[in-house]
Amino acid sequence: MGHGIVGFIITFISLIHASFASVISAIVIGIIVYHQYHNRLTREEKITLILSANIFFNTIIYSVLLASCNIHTLLGDIYEQNFDSSWCIFRGYLVTIACCGLYHAFAIQAFYRLCRIVYPNHRWFQFYWLYVIAIPVQLAGAFIVLCPLLIWHDIIYLPNEYYCFAPFTKVRGFLWLLLIAYGSPLFLLSLIYLRITIFIRQQPNNQTLIVNQRQQRDLAAIQRIFINVGLLVVCGTPCVTLLLMYFITGIEHPLSYRITWAGPEVSMGILSVQMIFMTPQLKNIIIRRRQNRVTTLDITIPMRAIATNQ
Repeated sequence: MGHGIVGFIITFISLIHASFASVISAIVIGIIVYHQYHNRLTREEKITLILSANIFFNTIIYSVLLASCNIHTLLGDIYEQNFDSSWCIFRGYLVTIACCGLYHAFAIQAFYRLCRIVYPNHRWFQFYWLYVIAIPVQLAGAFIVLCPLLIWHDIIYLPNEYYCFAPFTKVRGFLWLLLIAYGSPLFLLSLIYLRITIFIRQQPNNQTLIVNQRQQRDLAAIQRIFINVGLLVVCGTPCVTLLLMYFITGIEHPLSYRITWAGPEVSMGILSVQMIFMTPQLKNIIIRRRQNRVTTLDITIPMRAIATNQ
């Protein structure tokens, strides 16, 4: 093991969290699909659930790709195999696409809240199919804006990590990735939150209670989105720190990439569960519905016992 037991353990922990995030996200998507087709939902509930499913879908793709990299790293540490190939390069490109897609999925969710609060009279902004179409458009856009990484040949095989990605040494490509995958969605989220906050503060105090409650509910939803994205950003702090250290010293830390990926993978494991509790529609269909079934079962059994005794 060229990186020692510490590097092996970091990669193994990352693999566990990525696998956990994938399983939970797949289960939640299944529940959302079932709920969409077997229950009558309002337009708001449908849009909220499809946008949540989009986030979980991107989480699955991102987690599976990173888990694949983790497996190659572990096998490389043990057997010192070489996994360099054209597929390796393309898979490294897909990792950047999935990362970009995940962050922009949160931006689309925030855009919907912006339209509900600031532009409620523009009805086509609240069409269900608009957001269904936005999902593949989002992924197609990520493929296009990140294709310079392939054109510049900035995704290469990392012999000490046993997978392909844009290394710190490819400054142009790595900074482009940070700008597109992290910078642009965070900038959009900040603008959306600022616009909503200013709009609500400018509203007269004599608004109807229903309108005021809806605006406050949507503002709270935006704040939850910020918390979720903030979790991913905070867990990506080690990556930025290691990148700055490389720029200053010109030397890469031997565990740079393993530490870099540990943050997002751990945060996705947490996020996959946190999203359930922080999205009222998801919490309602997953947590409360299960509690209702348990309560119904507890009531039904005594009733049957009474009927039998009679």
